[in-house]
Amino acid sequence: MNNTILLIEDKPSLSDALKSLLELHQYTVATATNGEEGIRAARKLRPDLVISDIYMPVINGLDLLDSFRDDPALQDIPVVMLTARSEIDDIQQALERGAAGYVTKPFLFKNLHAVIQGIFEKQL
Repeated sequence: MNNTILLIEDKPSLSDALKSLLELHQYTVATATNGEEGIRAARKLRPDLVISDIYMPVINGLDLLDSFRDDPALQDIPVVMLTARSEIDDIQQALERGAAGYVTKPFLFKNLHAVIQGIFEKQL
């Protein structure tokens, strides 16, 4: 497999745990702690997929989605939102702004992994 995932999460404990779990599933994982770092990392790394929180300092996840969709170098990278925001309006807004998937916290890793696998299977 060895697809590259960029994980953008401002809580170090969650970021470290997710990074470890994703690496156990043979993904290469890079991390960023806010949207601004995430955009810079995505331009440099060109990951196969991005997982991003919504509530983050500097640039939030929804504004990150807008930046990805407006940037020809990033617009084809799928972004999965991983967030505590679980209202239908939040989900709809993220999907309308270009999110490829939406997983609410708290979450089971197997559910996030199923979303990731589904996106990668569509790319084949």
